[in-house]
Amino acid sequence: MSARLAEPAWPGGFVTIPGKGIRMTEEISGLFSVLAAEERLPDFALTARILSEFNSLNSDDAGRLARHCWGFMGSNLAPGSARELACKCEAYGVKTIILPSAGLAGLKPAAFIKKAAFVNDTLNYTDGTGLSMNASAADVLVLSAAPLKEDTVKIVKSVEGPSAGAKALRLGIMAATGLPIGLGKNKEVKKEVRTSETAFTLDIILKQADNCPALLAPERKSWKPDINLKPGLANQKGGTRLRLNPAAFDFSCLKEKKTYSSQMNFCLICAALSSFAHKALKNTGLWAILEHKSLAALPYDGMEDFEKETSRLNTLAPLFFQRP
Repeated sequence: MSARLAEPAWPGGFVTIPGKGIRMTEEISGLFSVLAAEERLPDFALTARILSEFNSLNSDDAGRLARHCWGFMGSNLAPGSARELACKCEAYGVKTIILPSAGLAGLKPAAFIKKAAFVNDTLNYTDGTGLSMNASAADVLVLSAAPLKEDTVKIVKSVEGPSAGAKALRLGIMAATGLPIGLGKNKEVKKEVRTSETAFTLDIILKQADNCPALLAPERKSWKPDINLKPGLANQKGGTRLRLNPAAFDFSCLKEKKTYSSQMNFCLICAALSSFAHKALKNTGLWAILEHKSLAALPYDGMEDFEKETSRLNTLAPLFFQRP
């Protein structure tokens, strides 16, 4: 079941909910982004239609934009344009939130974990350096998983000699002239071999103090990047981000459920973490894994798509802290 949207946990967040209007005044200035405010993304066709109408795009261009927006309906918009887009989303029943673009929560560099275990309602994990730490279920804000394509390029060297035709020509020349020109020399040839593989990735974002985006101070009527942001929150990177790579992870925490399939083990650890931190926001890829849907149809073209979607959930996380 999708998460229930709570009221904003900070001043200056403008949530638009169908039937309730948009709480945003003309005095606000600066550049803003409009984000889909629900845990799950809006319907793809609906998103494409909204973006087509707002940006005056044909259906093909709108579809390409919708494929890679990952809930960022619009970015770096003037206040009037942000309101217009939010109103259009509202007209189609899509909840949105308008936030200052400069204050959106980013992502910290991912710290890879090698081991994990669930002990007494606590997640114990070990990073690549062997350092062990722990987190409670309430510490987990976002769980994000996806199959990502990894393209690799290898240079293959080979030695090739003259072709049969070239050898025949040289033999003819030697027979006719008596000159010892030989049959030709071998040469080294370098070729690029491109391969594409699917690798699974799981990110876990943990909360930290003041883990919310930089927003308007409550007493301000206008917004300026270097004056009115709440102290200490501008350009902050959100909570600790852990990353699980199946190829380098010890799945012994699954105990008797562990299989010989790395992909199956990955799905099992995703299910275990989702059960452990059931209030955490989950991305499209993780929902597909939990609901046993086809993963081949997921529109992740690479790490950029995956992290963009995760970034939106990280930004929204403070809105959902009151969920039951």
